[in-house]
Amino acid sequence: MDSQEILAIHSILHLIFHRNKNQHHGAKWWKWLSVLKRTTLDLARSGAQAHLVHIVPRCYVAFSTVVADNRFASLGIVLLATLARLSKVTGISQELKTSPRAIKPKKTGPVVKEDLGERVARVDAAPSVKSVKIARPESVPEPAENDSKRRKPKKSKKKKNAIDDVFNGLF
Repeated sequence: MDSQEILAIHSILHLIFHRNKNQHHGAKWWKWLSVLKRTTLDLARSGAQAHLVHIVPRCYVAFSTVVADNRFASLGIVLLATLARLSKVTGISQELKTSPRAIKPKKTGPVVKEDLGERVARVDAAPSVKSVKIARPESVPEPAENDSKRRKPKKSKKKKNAIDDVFNGLF
């Protein structure tokens, strides 16, 4: 395990941490970047790597979510590359491959088939209404078409401004 290489990895993590602290400090993956940065510094100083076996897989999952978010994919790729570099330098990748993980089977209850309901045919309950022409009483004469008393209402003209002149040709 090369102490200089681990310090270089810590330096990269520290720069990422410092540059993105204001924007991402509330994100869930930020916790794992902070933990990884602290652990690499402790690893470079003392050489104890006991916790890395547990930290590296969790960081991998957290940093993968950053890659999945298209806005910060490049940041996530740098984080994953740095994590891969750290796991290769420390030999954690070999430990993770050889150590069998105890996978607990999920307890499942009885399988219940979901009730999907029944298909109901639509019934048109409203009777059809026929149009009925109402006859006018004979005492009221129908107005003539050329009647001068009957006038169409005048349309009020809208005041135009410079914007209307600009967009006049569009309509």
